[in-house]
Amino acid sequence: MADASAPKSSEIKTGLLTPSYAYKPFRYPWAYDFWKRQQQIHWMPEEVPLGEDCKDWANKLSDAERNLLTQIFRFFTQSDVEVNDNYMERYARVFKPTEVKMMLSAFSNMETVHIAAYALLLETIGMPEAEFTAFMDYKAMRDKHDFMQKFGVETNEDIARTLAMFGAFTEGLQLFASFAMLMNFPRFNKMKGMGQIVSWSVRDESLHCEGMIRMYHAFARETGCVTKAVAADIVECCRTVVGLEDKFIDLAFEMGPVEGMTPDDIKQYIRYIADWRLGQLDLPKLYGAAKHPLPWLTEILNGVEHANFFEARATEYSKAATRGEWHGEGGVWANFDKVMEKRRAGAKGAAAGAPRAKAETGDARDGAREMI
Repeated sequence: MADASAPKSSEIKTGLLTPSYAYKPFRYPWAYDFWKRQQQIHWMPEEVPLGEDCKDWANKLSDAERNLLTQIFRFFTQSDVEVNDNYMERYARVFKPTEVKMMLSAFSNMETVHIAAYALLLETIGMPEAEFTAFMDYKAMRDKHDFMQKFGVETNEDIARTLAMFGAFTEGLQLFASFAMLMNFPRFNKMKGMGQIVSWSVRDESLHCEGMIRMYHAFARETGCVTKAVAADIVECCRTVVGLEDKFIDLAFEMGPVEGMTPDDIKQYIRYIADWRLGQLDLPKLYGAAKHPLPWLTEILNGVEHANFFEARATEYSKAATRGEWHGEGGVWANFDKVMEKRRAGAKGAAAGAPRAKAETGDARDGAREMI
């Protein structure tokens, strides 16, 4: 007999802060789609070959390049620790629909992969564990860390500010400044394993940005909390993040420019990204950065992955393709071999080639191409 006390379907409350009464129907089917897309592009740090990076670190890099990477590495792992903490300690407290929690947990889990991957890279090139806490010794890094601690979820207005800060300006801006500096190295055939980790991280963070900005708009519509004052706070938050990144960039380049990149290049890039994110939030842009200042970045992120044929065969195919057959003319391996053949035909040196199959990267990669 049905429980007379159970709510009727017409009585079930809606809202991002209200738990699901049952698994389905979904109130936010797009959140489930983000969960699924993240699962389809999952990767692990051990899939990336890092042996050549050790040689590059010891023999190919200049002192200025090595110092720049060291400064980025000192805060890079911690940045994703902070992002993961935000998912687990802030969002998990307030967002209740099952499909939304699935999306958030998938994003959080991917951040743990990023943390492990960056840590593995640092350990592989021989950086001591003391470097994982060294960021507190540098004001430019400590200020970034401290600013992230100021956000909460106590009120609807706080939640909106936090969604914007972490979705648009941390995962979507701060991390991309470091991504840009790091991707300059594979451009010159250096630190290619690191470049692979970064390119996969770009794909993940682009997906996270897309999902969390979608959450921001849904929450703003439901609550009406993004008043003119809150919107102004968010714009000012973006301005603060850009200012903090300027100081961090100056620290990274303390020994001067490196091959192919100057501090001003990266500062112009983060302003371009800042305007992009503000536009996605339907907020006024600050910098008028209409032209992409780093055209080489788009090209290299669309290039070949750093892996030999046998390593690539295990990871290059779309995980979504496992819904089909492994063997045969239309199977996973046959499709993979076609991709590899196109790469070989279109290769222009060791660092160029055909783009990855769109099936793996999905909409997140397409969005990254437009922005990056």
